[in-house]
Amino acid sequence: MRIQNFGFNKLKNLLLESGFLASQIYSVDNDDAHLTYPEKNSAILVVKPYPSELDESSRYIEIIRVIEVAKRNGFSIHPFSKGANLGYGGQEPYGPNCVALDLSAFNRISGYKKTSGHITVEPGVSQEAISEYLTINGGVHIHDTTGAPKFASVIGNYLERGFGHTPLAEHAKNILHAEIITPNKIDEAPTHYVTSTDGTTSEIGGKIQSRTYSIGPDLTGIVIQNNVSIVTSLTIKLLKKPDCFIAYFIPFSEEDTEQMIDTCEMLRKQNTIHSAAHIGNSMKTLQLLAVEFPELVKSYDYDELNKLISKFSLDDWTLSGGMYGTQNQVKAHIKDLKTAMKKLGLKPLFIDKKKLRFIQNTLSFSLKYNKALVKKLIFSDNGLARKIGAKLALRKSLLELCKIKQGIPSNEFLRTIYWRNLNKLTDSVPNPSKDKVGLLWGAPCSEISSKDFKLITSIMHETCRKYGFESPISVTLINERTMECVLSLSWDREKEKEEEQALACYKEVMLKCASMGFLQYRMSTFSNRFLNNYHLPLPYGLPGLKSHFDPCNVISPSKYALVSDNFTTRRSK
Repeated sequence: MRIQNFGFNKLKNLLLESGFLASQIYSVDNDDAHLTYPEKNSAILVVKPYPSELDESSRYIEIIRVIEVAKRNGFSIHPFSKGANLGYGGQEPYGPNCVALDLSAFNRISGYKKTSGHITVEPGVSQEAISEYLTINGGVHIHDTTGAPKFASVIGNYLERGFGHTPLAEHAKNILHAEIITPNKIDEAPTHYVTSTDGTTSEIGGKIQSRTYSIGPDLTGIVIQNNVSIVTSLTIKLLKKPDCFIAYFIPFSEEDTEQMIDTCEMLRKQNTIHSAAHIGNSMKTLQLLAVEFPELVKSYDYDELNKLISKFSLDDWTLSGGMYGTQNQVKAHIKDLKTAMKKLGLKPLFIDKKKLRFIQNTLSFSLKYNKALVKKLIFSDNGLARKIGAKLALRKSLLELCKIKQGIPSNEFLRTIYWRNLNKLTDSVPNPSKDKVGLLWGAPCSEISSKDFKLITSIMHETCRKYGFESPISVTLINERTMECVLSLSWDREKEKEEEQALACYKEVMLKCASMGFLQYRMSTFSNRFLNNYHLPLPYGLPGLKSHFDPCNVISPSKYALVSDNFTTRRSK
């Protein structure tokens, strides 16, 4: 490998000599790096390029300058959008001797086209920024929002194959157009490429023209979880704001799991369920309740937590999703969903805009002026009173979830990762890194199958219990074929023994799943260490792409095992 060892001062001087300002070069601040687990490969330093204001052709000149310095001097670059990749690594590189490239200053939103429903964003554009932009510009479209914080990057999620809630939940499939910079050979200047033949605009004969398709292959897929380029912008699909939106919630028991999953598979394939459907377990519901009333949790003992779940009659599992379309389309989908659930003895709860407005109008009043009453119900000796209190306390989360399903981002679900740090929750935007909150996401995938559902969730439950942790699980039916089973493992990072156990637990869960063929749809920098070469089904010819686009091995060399240990560079002599 060509990568050399560098210290902070040497690298800083190299960048200063190339024209960067001292204010653009800094060391990693762990309090703001969105780190939620111990890292071994911290970046040597962070450099933050800014867009040039000279002209459009030189907008990304400082990014190109970093690449050229890296090629000449033999260090690597780890680009990140905003670094808010909570539970997966934050700003951290996948390997040693890296300069972290902060792209957050590139935050332009452009190319919004109401007729075809697409928009172009740069790495620094947050979920909140795109939501506000679309609202200001007529509210014609919505962006498919994730449960990540408002400040999280749009591009960052798309490039990691993230998912949301609407019919456009599969983000990687919603990329119409990508612009990338590739390093190239040592004696060649980096190149700014356009990857696709689909969907946006092109300049032909000096005129900007819209197009749907053009000739030639579409190379957009190479930007997903790649380590051959730096992505400077994506043009993505938007969802036209539907005439009708109705959220649905369907609780079911563990005993109904097999029939429920098989039924959901059928409903997904026939498009009755036409958006991402999420299935959360009772432990996730308990976490939502606990962030409102932290004093509920006296112990994290597995049996004690299950007693709490039973005490509030929390459902084993809850399926949630949204219906989108015209009044008639949604009406037809609801009818089909009701019919299917009736056969299972289940009754869906539907929440339309009228009910949402009622919840929103009453929520602030009840929690501000009657929180004492809700608390009294929660801690009542009467079972019915406790159940009513829990439902009232969970209205806030229900409202925020419905907002997300309509493209409005929220910080609400960031609070649940404070599950073992409840004393540190405040009214301000949570900062897990600063508050020493431990978090790792594990997300093995399988085809939609009741057998796989039970197998994966059983592995998670049993292993977490073995190590003394609860197992909050959500399963997302991301399309008609695939489900993603997500374990949210939280711990208190100030407790050394607890952190040690959490990391061991996570590793065992992911290795057990991988051994059965259930690989994660994305990896954390932590899982990258031990799953790097674990039968990853990497596309044939990938090393050739690396050799072509990044022969000096500059971009994130260790990411996702996309470069093997025997990778050789092809420097021109």
